[in-house]
Amino acid sequence: MSLIYKVILSSEAEKALKKLDKPMTRRIFNALDQLSNDPWNHANTKKMKGTEKDVYRLRVGSYRLIYEIINEELIILVVRIGPRGDIYK
Repeated sequence: MSLIYKVILSSEAEKALKKLDKPMTRRIFNALDQLSNDPWNHANTKKMKGTEKDVYRLRVGSYRLIYEIINEELIILVVRIGPRGDIYK
């Protein structure tokens, strides 16, 4: 039986999501839904370097989502959502 992770958006991520058009918002929610089933083995995920935490980035088109996996609580915390050029600043 696989565990389902709960996806939580930070306030910054929620604000960014509200600014996107509906098709992109739908794509992001679909990607997050897939991610909740297996946060490590999504095709467009990559572990972030330079951090001790389980922090990853997810690519959805030209947008990037930065998220942290909190295993003890089965939570995926989406910290930031933004265009590729701005997300890492």
